[in-house]
Amino acid sequence: MQIHRFENGSYIIAEHLQLGHNVQIGPHTAIRATECIIGDDVTIGSHNAFLVGQRLEIGMLTTIGSHNTLTARTIKLGEYIFWDSHVTVGHGGKFSPDAHLTVGSYSMICARITLNTNHRIDIGEHVGIGEDVAVWTHGSFLPILDGFPADFGPVSIGHHVWLPARSTVLPNRRIGNNVVIGTNTLINKDLPDGCLAGGIPVRVLKENVYPSHNPARNANLMRQVLHDYIELAAYKDLQAELHYDEDKHLIRCNEVIFNLSTLKTQGTFTRIEEDFRDYLRRRGIKFFTGKPFSSVLPEEYRRLLYSPNDLP
Repeated sequence: MQIHRFENGSYIIAEHLQLGHNVQIGPHTAIRATECIIGDDVTIGSHNAFLVGQRLEIGMLTTIGSHNTLTARTIKLGEYIFWDSHVTVGHGGKFSPDAHLTVGSYSMICARITLNTNHRIDIGEHVGIGEDVAVWTHGSFLPILDGFPADFGPVSIGHHVWLPARSTVLPNRRIGNNVVIGTNTLINKDLPDGCLAGGIPVRVLKENVYPSHNPARNANLMRQVLHDYIELAAYKDLQAELHYDEDKHLIRCNEVIFNLSTLKTQGTFTRIEEDFRDYLRRRGIKFFTGKPFSSVLPEEYRRLLYSPNDLP
């Protein structure tokens, strides 16, 4: 085993360690894995405890918050993942041979989530999981020999899924691709691709509704998004000149072009264009440029963030 120590007291213990460029780890974080691979521009907060029996892999430009506890045999996180704080990976049966977790790129794991890795959990790309969600791969307590129920098995969540706050996924369930689920839903059965579902217990509310392509609707939506951002930019005292070419599916923000068809950009960014890019992200329109998303803090908040030592 080798140990890599950080100046703030955090450390990584691993037999094999591959650390990318510009990896930032907050204080009081301990990472232990047989094999640990962390990509470029990864940020991990404070008071985290990772215990990974085999391989831990974190893709570039992934951000992980604080006070997370992650325990599994393997954990693979893709690129550009936003992972919030107070998330538990493990819980009951976490030391089983099938304790594996994968989370695809461009996904979001919000705060206070439980991912129970008694069996494997596979989460696809472009998946959002809201606060206080629980994904269980085992459920039992009372004796099965007295007829009481027990359920054990993996959970699979496809690509482009929104699993919002306070929902619960039970063991042996599969959620398909392009699925939207209502808040506070109990998922006790498989959900097909492209559906809208919700309820306790869950039921399919609409079938084959996602993805939906409607050019006229999308043009109206973009005009509303730009109108709303102009108001936000004025509040932040940002000079943002916006132009929308509906026929070419292009947005120009000052000197930067955002191509809605290819999700590529052209031009040199300042903090204004980065703020606009982050605003589009919050509408699910995500331009990945190789840099973290960032927004401008309004002046009325920024001016209050002085250190006490900076004030007379």
